[in-house]
Amino acid sequence: MRRRVILAAAVLGGGAAAALLLLWRVRAVLAPFGLALAIAYMVAPLVDLLQRRGLARPWAIVVVYAGLVLAGVVVLLRVVPPAIADMQTLASSLPGYSSAVRTQLEHWRVHYRSANLPDGVRQALDGTIAEVERRATAQLGAVLGGVFHLAEGLFSLILAPFLAFYLLKDLEYMRDRLAAAIPPGWRSEIMTLLRAFDAVIAGFVRGQVILGVIVGTLAGLVSHLLGLRYPVLLGIFAGITELVPIVGPILGALPAVAVGLLTSPWLGLEAALAFAAIQQVENALLAPTIIGESVGLHPLAVMFAILAGGYLGGLAGLILAVPLVGILRIAWLYVCRKLTAAPQAAP
Repeated sequence: MRRRVILAAAVLGGGAAAALLLLWRVRAVLAPFGLALAIAYMVAPLVDLLQRRGLARPWAIVVVYAGLVLAGVVVLLRVVPPAIADMQTLASSLPGYSSAVRTQLEHWRVHYRSANLPDGVRQALDGTIAEVERRATAQLGAVLGGVFHLAEGLFSLILAPFLAFYLLKDLEYMRDRLAAAIPPGWRSEIMTLLRAFDAVIAGFVRGQVILGVIVGTLAGLVSHLLGLRYPVLLGIFAGITELVPIVGPILGALPAVAVGLLTSPWLGLEAALAFAAIQQVENALLAPTIIGESVGLHPLAVMFAILAGGYLGGLAGLILAVPLVGILRIAWLYVCRKLTAAPQAAP
């Protein structure tokens, strides 16, 4: 019996390792599946609610999708026209912005050359300016590369709802198949543990979406109140970049500050201060509270996980740190419960 248990554990462990290795090797094609999983997590509660009310699961998914499409149409009618108008205004203003930037840079260059600076200081400044230009050029290349990958992103965006439909429709079937592959003696406990892991991931995804909507709305409202141009675009951009912890709010603020500076230095300063206030509220209150409650972590644990994840894993660490810590917390509590459980008396 013990040999069979060891063999089963080895097979399950080997299968899990092989699956993770395969996913890592094909990670470049997983974007639509990841987006589909996020959509499934977002709408699953509504689908489950309609199913409990007596509606067949496929029809429940169709009803939820229809409601989302209707809500999307309303949002598009309210948001897209001003967003398009902002984009058209931005496109027509770009030549003027470019000329203003060149004029300002030339003005600074003239003052810099006429300044009586020591040779050592001038050489240090020249090196710093050259390094900034090099990095700016590299970042521009990265942005252009992102534009060339836009078609791939649109394909993922179009394919994801269809994949999410099948995920939602066959969810119970996939759970049953997974349970059937687990040895009967371990089935109940492992499935309970997996459901707890699933709840952590679902809470994290929903929390991030809620946070993005709140921050994007605040950013758009602040941009409008400050009189910045393109407030709708600035709000949408801030909401999207909010999905990246710590770094996202900074990236979301850069376009607003740039738009303000192109109008006047004071407006740029006001934009920077306003977005810094939003970032402080998001970092100190919104993110730890919303994400912490979603994954069952204390706000301090959320902040530590994000900082440690960014230090150890860069951008991927920033994004995945909180759900990973939430899963590790559940696993740790399960192990502690097992180790401290009183042994059962033999019959």
